[in-house]
Amino acid sequence: MTEQSAVMHPNTLSPITLREMTADDLPACHGLSQQVSWPHRLEDWQLALHCGKGWVAEAEGKVVGSAIYWQWGSDYATLGLVIVSPECQGRGIGKQLLLTLTGKLDGSIVRLHATPEGRPLYEKLGFVATGEIRQQQSRELPAIAPPELTVDEALRALNADDVAKMTALDAQSSGMQRGILYQALGDPTSAMRMVKGLMLTRDGEPAGFAMLREFGRGYALGPVITQNVQDAQKLIAQLLHEIPGQFVRLDVEADSGLAEWLDTLGLTCVDSPTTMYKDGAPLRASNGWRNLVLATQAMG
Repeated sequence: MTEQSAVMHPNTLSPITLREMTADDLPACHGLSQQVSWPHRLEDWQLALHCGKGWVAEAEGKVVGSAIYWQWGSDYATLGLVIVSPECQGRGIGKQLLLTLTGKLDGSIVRLHATPEGRPLYEKLGFVATGEIRQQQSRELPAIAPPELTVDEALRALNADDVAKMTALDAQSSGMQRGILYQALGDPTSAMRMVKGLMLTRDGEPAGFAMLREFGRGYALGPVITQNVQDAQKLIAQLLHEIPGQFVRLDVEADSGLAEWLDTLGLTCVDSPTTMYKDGAPLRASNGWRNLVLATQAMG
């Protein structure tokens, strides 16, 4: 059974129905993202719904709005893929979707990334700006030199056996329990799997990891979780070294220092959405672990 409710608007004769999103809605949701020029593929929507729960808005049997949330353990959640069809904007659909989703997340610290157009609404709903994300990308990646490693360092490929370790390091960096995401990305039989992932080790112990996967117009690189920016640069440089000439995108924490470094490699900033939190603030791990590059803006 899916939940649903109806909302009447004075400017329309037909009700707008809100109901839980199902896999059958994903082609229509993909169409919504195309309408607003977002690069998501159908497979990207499939990964999003696999890890979270969504709601759609319908008018006369047509999907005209979407939103998904991801509950990452008992304390943290993220919210994204909030889209309203351009022809239906201004009717309060986005607000109703957001009220529905935030109502499901009562008691959680909720993170999202806001466009300039969406930020005023999020502020009215209690979200507070805490920083920025820099979307760095190259349409045709130039040749990138591989990193120089010290004698005690090594890079090895990630595999399904690393899921528990990746989940634990992510939890240390963000407080979020995202095992379902790493299981999907690390499963070699899954259509949502990563193209390649790397673990950096130092004296045989994990010093960080990074993932490369298909997304949008080409590749997305992230997450990248390390204890310092220098280790992140080594992981990123090696993955970029392996895909010259490709479209690639990274969603980088603005205060990490990585955005400026990526600029020098030919990956420029094309967007800078605002990071916002409701009912809490970002976790700052005492041991230095940090998620410096996001898996996606929506899932954090």
